[in-house]
Amino acid sequence: MKAEEEILDIWQRRTDRVSAGVFDRYFLDGNTRRLAALRRLEDAFDKVRREVRGTTVGDVPAVWMLYNMGVVVKTREAVFSIDLHHRRAVELAPLLDFALVTHNHDDHWRQDFYRAMDRAGKTVVSSFLANYGAANWRSAAPDWAAGGGFTRARKTFRIRDVEVRTSYVDHNDYLVDFTTAFEVRVGKWTLYHTGDCGRGSEPKLRACRPDLWVFFPGCGIDVEAAVRRVRPKRLAFGHLWELGHKSGRLTAPLLRNALAAARRAGADPVLALWGDRLC
Repeated sequence: MKAEEEILDIWQRRTDRVSAGVFDRYFLDGNTRRLAALRRLEDAFDKVRREVRGTTVGDVPAVWMLYNMGVVVKTREAVFSIDLHHRRAVELAPLLDFALVTHNHDDHWRQDFYRAMDRAGKTVVSSFLANYGAANWRSAAPDWAAGGGFTRARKTFRIRDVEVRTSYVDHNDYLVDFTTAFEVRVGKWTLYHTGDCGRGSEPKLRACRPDLWVFFPGCGIDVEAAVRRVRPKRLAFGHLWELGHKSGRLTAPLLRNALAAARRAGADPVLALWGDRLC
């Protein structure tokens, strides 16, 4: 794992140079200040937008990691995002058919992006925004029930060739059922995105064996137990080196521990950086 160790060390050094204040100023003016991490973030946006436009998709959707927990997915019939958070997110709105948001923290969504989608009449699905434009929004079928006393009803809806089913997980000990987990099916392929799921969420996770699970291991969740429950075919950690956090960043030592725990549970996690294509 020498290459992985080198990547972790390099990105720890690069992101350490970006304070939360510098990141806030970059979000306002777009000036990368010759910082490698911010240049990578700008380049990642250009790369994802270019590849979304130019990629032809077959039975397996194309998925890109943009930033934080943000992914962009292209299927045969649709393009959508989950937790899209980038300085230039509005520029992606014309390419998207809908968007999903896991929870109401400002490192997982942007008001300007939401308003652009809403003005264009495009669906934004969340537990806290007013736009719920899926026409066939309904209660989830019993065979999808995950168990555990959720305080909000699970839902399911379909847009074009994408079926989305929701459940709720805890962000932490006091934000119970705060995060919407999205189980996305396209044909026989499944993406599971659990946003910021924290300690206590292990039994609420879907044992769905997804083709791809985008998972944040940094909110106190038992990574090994979570991976053993979900049993993903492919696992990508998100929220890597979140630049806007003044504290609580997922640092290289924490990530090493999470990688080791996932491997003990039988997974082979992908170290996906900003702009990388996951499948």
